[in-house]
Amino acid sequence: MLQSDPVQVPFAEWLPDLPDYKNTGATVARNVIPDARSYLSLKALSAVTTTALSARARGGVACFDSARVAYNYAGDATKLYTQAAQIWTDVTNLGGNYSLATAENWEFIIWGQKVIAVAIDEAPQIITMGGANFADLGGSPPKARHIGIVGQFVVMANLDESGTLTPNKVRWSGINNEATWAASASTQADSQSLYAPADYGGGWIMKVIGGSEYGLVFQEYAIWRMTYVGSPTVFSFDVISNGIGTPAKNSVVSVGEKVFFLGQDGFYVTTGGLPVSISHDRISRTFLADVDTANYNRVVGAVDPKSHIIVWIYPSTDSDGTPDKAIIYDYINNKFSDAVFDSQWIYSGLGAGYTLETLDNINSSIDAHTTSLDAEEYKGGSLILAAFDTSHQKATFTGTALAATIETAETEILPGKRSLVDGVRPIIEGDGVTITITISTRNKTNEMVTASSAISPESGTNISHFRSEGRYHRAKVSTTGSFDHAVGCEFYARPTGRR
Repeated sequence: MLQSDPVQVPFAEWLPDLPDYKNTGATVARNVIPDARSYLSLKALSAVTTTALSARARGGVACFDSARVAYNYAGDATKLYTQAAQIWTDVTNLGGNYSLATAENWEFIIWGQKVIAVAIDEAPQIITMGGANFADLGGSPPKARHIGIVGQFVVMANLDESGTLTPNKVRWSGINNEATWAASASTQADSQSLYAPADYGGGWIMKVIGGSEYGLVFQEYAIWRMTYVGSPTVFSFDVISNGIGTPAKNSVVSVGEKVFFLGQDGFYVTTGGLPVSISHDRISRTFLADVDTANYNRVVGAVDPKSHIIVWIYPSTDSDGTPDKAIIYDYINNKFSDAVFDSQWIYSGLGAGYTLETLDNINSSIDAHTTSLDAEEYKGGSLILAAFDTSHQKATFTGTALAATIETAETEILPGKRSLVDGVRPIIEGDGVTITITISTRNKTNEMVTASSAISPESGTNISHFRSEGRYHRAKVSTTGSFDHAVGCEFYARPTGRR
């Protein structure tokens, strides 16, 4: 007979770095999205374009023109593209294809009605939204790995100045003029080399994050605050972080006044001052043991403002360099989860917008669409979290729900006693999900756990029945199909002795 008063164990925040015993959170939270008091389903990537880039995606950006028309731009090693409905159109410079090295990518900024793209191997490119082709940016700017907008200036960093590499140098355009780059007191165009007291002089510049009042310049081992002060200095540069920077240039994500990034020892946030760790004693060790550090350039982060999450895709040590996993962070509730899926790039996109006629180009039958017609991609200008799949197509997280796994912390179900767990009820809301449960048990914290077979809950009681005896128990819930909220488990147990 089952115990009349079950013990509830919640799926709390994912804390894989903590010990299994009496972990205050979940030890596994895979292919789910963290939320305030539960986990939500994570849907698979589903392609929303019928054409693809010609090779691996190396960057993407979304923007509006003055008429509120949405544009998505992207690049690979040889071309730049714009998306019209479900089609990627080549808008490469008429001068010929580009040639990016393996570890390089494009960075984009939105400058009024124009988009500027930089990559260290090519001259900076510019296009007017809706224009036919990118062209070389005027004013003889340097080649650059990084670009941002600070106040009324276009800022480039980690430069190639006519064949001279200056990876710790920042240059900015004339005020309100992206095509003026010669140093001048009248235009305020100028430059600054950064020499931090941190290791290696701070290292290479890895990212420029713009702002209306100040910008942040990330080096490998330092962060600088770039503040406009006017002529003759133009900008002052102050180190706000000595020793904390980023080894992963594409991990830096701006959300309002907060900037999130991967540091040398885990994930951080800064609001323009000293960075604060968000992953120490939570997920740092687990992530750092799994990420392929030889391919840090392919750790890419993007924000989904509608779901208040950041997703960092990354290549694991088991991958060939292609991102095959992701860290998901709810920046409102300060919670993490992880996921397993293949992708090439991720960015904050805009729905391209479709008519019933252009939907026929994706699939001739409405019933055969794998993505709901309510999906944001079909609404022109709707905010979406977009990615490129391994076929180089733009995709959104609108496919079928990924198979998920969540495991409770290891717990003495009956404190101070061995117990026989003979039933577990999953607390999961939603009628489109299939569930199995595995119980793992041990008597001492220094011995291996013994896992049961996976058992489905009975249809009438929603309880999976076990005969699992020991002092410490944990439940692993595996799902297929979509659910609304995964909250935790109820354990039915009775004492079998005291140790």
